[in-house]
Amino acid sequence: MVKKLYNLFIPITLLLSVASGYSQNIACGWSYSMLLCNDGNTVSVWGSNGAGQFGNTTTTESSTPLVIPSLNGIKAIKAGYIHALALKNDSTLLSWGDNTDGQLGNGTFINNETPTQISGLSQIIAMSGGQAGYHSLALKSNGTVWAWGRNSDGQLGDGTTTTKNTPVQVTGLNNVIAIAGGEYHSLAIKNDGTVWAWGRNDSGQLGDATLVSSSVPVQVIGLTGVTAIAGGRFFSAAIKADSTVVTWGQNLYGQLGDGTVNNSTTPVQVSNLTSIKSIAGAAFHLFAIKNDRTLYGWGRNDYGPLGLGINTNVSVPTLVAAINNVADVTCGTNYTIILKTNDSLFACGRNVYGQLGDGTQNNQNLPVPVLAYCPLITNNNMSGSFSNNDFDIYPNPNNGMFTININSFSNSLFEVHNILGEKVLSIKTNTQTTDVNLNTLPNGIYYVTTVVHNKPLVRKLFKQ
Repeated sequence: MVKKLYNLFIPITLLLSVASGYSQNIACGWSYSMLLCNDGNTVSVWGSNGAGQFGNTTTTESSTPLVIPSLNGIKAIKAGYIHALALKNDSTLLSWGDNTDGQLGNGTFINNETPTQISGLSQIIAMSGGQAGYHSLALKSNGTVWAWGRNSDGQLGDGTTTTKNTPVQVTGLNNVIAIAGGEYHSLAIKNDGTVWAWGRNDSGQLGDATLVSSSVPVQVIGLTGVTAIAGGRFFSAAIKADSTVVTWGQNLYGQLGDGTVNNSTTPVQVSNLTSIKSIAGAAFHLFAIKNDRTLYGWGRNDYGPLGLGINTNVSVPTLVAAINNVADVTCGTNYTIILKTNDSLFACGRNVYGQLGDGTQNNQNLPVPVLAYCPLITNNNMSGSFSNNDFDIYPNPNNGMFTININSFSNSLFEVHNILGEKVLSIKTNTQTTDVNLNTLPNGIYYVTTVVHNKPLVRKLFKQ
């Protein structure tokens, strides 16, 4: 099955996302976070905003999610250190935020607070802002890789160390199916399952058994059949065909996951980790999602980004017992955002700028609910479009007062559950319309549920 995937110029990480059935997309930078909703038009953002990464012509930070205006037709988002990228349905790219090193690719070095299309780039199927990075990467449908931004260590892969503010092609690299960026290095998988790397190599993050940086791609030693890659600040990771994980580069905080704190210039096996579905690299920590949707983390943990309830580093993969049914995970610098299969968001770790999105600036070493939401149902009036044995809720979002409108059944019992799945309210009604008051409950996501003819019905509700 993996070998068949290698014949396609499609990023395997994207295939995994499509196969999972979860189309929401999350991204983290240094201290800001983003959520792309299923509608492809709504992108929420929260945390730091010093360079305009909120895309809303301000530089004011927020510990609660705000919506980036005037975005539509978006299929994926990525974050760099303090800049952002969005892949549109027409396979072009938008960028906004910090541009000190030309990482927006717009031909200038001026910050841009408005999402703007990068000229000259088309047929893009994947992108990366670099993990805590100042450069950007894009993969075209023809298997070529393009890069722009800071190039101090050759991380653009064009054979130079000259910074570029417009995209340049990575030298000698074709048949690529996936890309990832670190802070000063870059990674790619070719369609034969080999991994290639370029840029800074002072910790062995290129995986070629040297500590010599390279401005052109070099092959990572001993890896074939690789299905996914991730970059950390000074380390790298990959999923092998047998669904185990290997890592290489810096290991100061145990981020290689081999039980040591020794750097490695070649890939080493992560301890006791099998059946891995996906991985996500952070500046200094790493996560893996297993096929059963449990989450394992390791590496730097002094701010609690591993979600283990402790603040000590971990050098072997450790189960995040406080959360399950994980659909996706993304890592900022010393913090983490987790997406569950029910579309709810959780966060843990450093929160000095409100990057956890829980309305506070308090660090958290256990996952806490994020206040972000997606408008799967947004009614200000009764829609009149629901079917027999169904119900509608409006307005949605609301400020604590909403109405349940029932179509053809009565004497119904409804329950309201919070984002943790806890029942917070029961409603018994025998009328077609019933007003409900949630004013005593905190703002956030709720689920209104009932059962009709043994069929569960659920509506997602947002109180703001």
